Amino acid sequence: MAFFTGRSRLNGATGGFTLVELLVVISILGVLASVVVLNVIGFVDKGKVEAKAVELKHVHTAVGLYRLEGNQIASETTVGPGNNGIVAPWLTGELKYYWGIDTDGSVYPMLFASNLTALDGFTSVGGWTAGPGGLTAGGVESSLVATDGNWDDFTFETTATFSSTDGFGMLYRSDNDASNGYVLQFDPVLDRLVVLNVANGAEIASVGMPGLSGQHSISVSVSGSSHTVSVDGSAVMNFSDGTYGSGTVGLQSGSNANFTGFTVSPP
Repeated sequence: MAFFTGRSRLNGATGGFTLVELLVVISILGVLASVVVLNVIGFVDKGKVEAKAVELKHVHTAVGLYRLEGNQIASETTVGPGNNGIVAPWLTGELKYYWGIDTDGSVYPMLFASNLTALDGFTSVGGWTAGPGGLTAGGVESSLVATDGNWDDFTFETTATFSSTDGFGMLYRSDNDASNGYVLQFDPVLDRLVVLNVANGAEIASVGMPGLSGQHSISVSVSGSSHTVSVDGSAVMNFSDGTYGSGTVGLQSGSNANFTGFTVSPP
């Protein structure tokens, strides 16, 4: 009696798989792949939900502690320029937290923020007047800096309203008495933005801005020795300088320029 082990094939061929077997294997692999993909997508979605939950917990804690200490409810206009959604100006004692709410509803931390209706958190010199309409120096040579600021890489942004004859400056990586650091100035005589070394007045970089006036969002982003100056979200100047590596931020003005926003955010 003969026994056969293995498969018989047409024309005496042995080994390999039949078409049916291959289809079965492919079907099984397809099912397994579907299960894996669905599980991966589920983990990604779960991670996003958990991240948002952590963000909201931080905001809830900040707002709650603000209410306990200040006996008032923090709102989107408690701190921050206009209605950009900055909440929870501080927690307790010297520890301060600032949170921004983006247009898509996401929450992100900020280093410092003020709507400039008051001078809380600033060291100021000169004739600054702060109120519901924002901050102005009223033609008196004035400067102010964020008192507790000491950052290396960040984006500093302010919303300024000015005429073609109003000069002003944005200090960054500055010391608390504004004697060292950088200053971005609007030069109304030469119609340009220029960055100077505060200590010696040396010009570092400049760009012509003819006809610049009205209300504009002006920002400076620094990362290492890289500097980017933007007007209304568009970069107008890029340069490299490593003279100062960290410090606070502030404003200078001797004109009637008005400021309604002041934010410092991570790079």
